[in-house]
Amino acid sequence: MKQTVRLACLMMALLMLFPLASCGGETAETADTAADTAPVETEPTDYLASLPEMDYDGYNFRMNIRDNDKWVNDQIAEEMNGEVVNDAVYKRNAEIMDRYNVAITHIRSSHANSDADAQANITAGDDAYDLVTNHPRQIHKYGNEGLALDWHKFKYVDLTQAYWDQDAARSFTMPDGGLYCMIGDNSHCSVGATFAMLFNKDLFDQFGLDYPYETVKEGKWTMDAFLNIAETYANDLDGDGDMDENDLYGYVTHHWVGPIQAFYSSGARVIEKDSDTYEFGVYNERSITMFEKYFALLDSSCSSIDTVTTSSFTGDHLPLFQEGKAMFVDVNLLSVEFLREMDFNFGIIPWPKLEESDKEYWSNVDAGTNLFFVPITAYANQDLISHILEAMAILGREYVIPAYYDVALKTRDSRDEESAEMLDIILANRVFDLGYWNTDFGGGYDSHFSELARNRTEFSSWYDKKLKSGTTQKEKVIQKYLDRAEQ
Repeated sequence: MKQTVRLACLMMALLMLFPLASCGGETAETADTAADTAPVETEPTDYLASLPEMDYDGYNFRMNIRDNDKWVNDQIAEEMNGEVVNDAVYKRNAEIMDRYNVAITHIRSSHANSDADAQANITAGDDAYDLVTNHPRQIHKYGNEGLALDWHKFKYVDLTQAYWDQDAARSFTMPDGGLYCMIGDNSHCSVGATFAMLFNKDLFDQFGLDYPYETVKEGKWTMDAFLNIAETYANDLDGDGDMDENDLYGYVTHHWVGPIQAFYSSGARVIEKDSDTYEFGVYNERSITMFEKYFALLDSSCSSIDTVTTSSFTGDHLPLFQEGKAMFVDVNLLSVEFLREMDFNFGIIPWPKLEESDKEYWSNVDAGTNLFFVPITAYANQDLISHILEAMAILGREYVIPAYYDVALKTRDSRDEESAEMLDIILANRVFDLGYWNTDFGGGYDSHFSELARNRTEFSSWYDKKLKSGTTQKEKVIQKYLDRAEQ
């Protein structure tokens, strides 16, 4: 449509510059010119062409969502309001409802963070919901208890497509071969839950430092490169011998962000999954090396970590960065929107690799986002449900995720195109660790470096203390899945 408008405007301009040869009408030459420049209408792309046409006769697609606007807005937009992500969600849902003759409605659950409201309905055999979204750790409990349907058996869901998170599909496949919860581009909050690092561009300019973008692209953005900057440019500005809000930190973080991401940047996972095996991967040479490097930084005066507040959205690390008191901060991307009005420009980069030889920059996806499952009580309608789920993921990738990219990349002055390239790198290698998202599999290791940061426990003794009970718990939940598979 924009192309059509531009061509039409061009024709009008040409007609004004070159009047017709006579008042009687156009000449053959001008007629030919008009024919040559006539706008060509093109059909809009049908993103849902791969799915069959269906009329579901006004079926009410019912979602159960946590009682928090952030999680509801991830899925539902009541009307267009000019906000780019809201309007993209509205467009996605409206197109699906119109195309397949369904209504998409939601019910708020009893809690803003985590609840088990749907469990009573499911165990009673009450077909109350088509889709339940909740805190991932709670969602996995439904699967562990056999209350969710297997996504591998959904007729219209193609889990090989990029709009479904491939690492999640691998990681969340259970010992019986089933996949009982899933996440993808049906949720922009899942993108927002990805960990990244921000740096203060104005401070980099002040110190004559190159932005790390090229270092990232060259594969040289390592823990040592990061530590060198954080340790070199931290400064006790008021000279009182104590680091506080009056000074400049090299790095600030929250215990649910930096320590967690440090663990995954080492290449470790709580659960190392290989075919039918589920082994603890918490304690190894690489995680030990990262622990030593990272915790030495935390224990130095160059950094500040909030180990007190529960939520990383309310910690004191964000104001420090926002006020220009830190070179670096790490956040999940949902936090970026809180920083857009800061007086300093910032850039987005991946968290550093442990070593230059590492091929990827791994980015953890925080378990405090939305995760989805279909209750066993919805079995009779699972083909319809899978149809709607696939459509939501497809249109989410085309409409909602690009809109969220735009929001995440807005800084004080402009859209940061270099950070856009960094976001592509960050999102290409996201980690969905079963042991972090499913506490029954995590066996007490699910909070790993965060717990160590809060308690400053020695790594090896912490690991040894939990190993026996953690193994027992893990084996117990594995057996649950195997027993149900034999029934």
